[in-house]
Amino acid sequence: MGRWNSRRAGPEHPMLFVDARDIPVPVEPPRPQAGAALEPFQQLLGAVEAEPLALLGPSSIGRSVVAGGERRRPDPGLGGDALLDDGGAVLPLRLPAGAPRALRDRLAARFVLVRGTLRQHEGHLALEVDEAVDLRELARLAPGTRR
Repeated sequence: MGRWNSRRAGPEHPMLFVDARDIPVPVEPPRPQAGAALEPFQQLLGAVEAEPLALLGPSSIGRSVVAGGERRRPDPGLGGDALLDDGGAVLPLRLPAGAPRALRDRLAARFVLVRGTLRQHEGHLALEVDEAVDLRELARLAPGTRR
């Protein structure tokens, strides 16, 4: 006759958590805040067919994506070199190893348009940046846009 499973901790059944304080809290991405700040760039973002970050998910991994928004400081819980906030969602941005200094400088702008590949990084969806452009500079050069 088989033995009934025991829930008591022992050498063959180690205890994972002593109490609820040991259970890790899931990392929540920061709340989007850039909606009003990006209003002047909406026409330009539509013209370049920038994808809303809220529509990107695990099924998008490996896709090349164009997205624009406000660059924010990185979140230690999400990793990455910066965060991109498009007013609907926030996504970590990662620079590839050995990224040129010019790319790092362009990514330092407050409002950026980026092209990159969606990757899984440390359990989170992140955009690995291939190119970045200052949205304000692009808006000045684009005909028919104000800013």
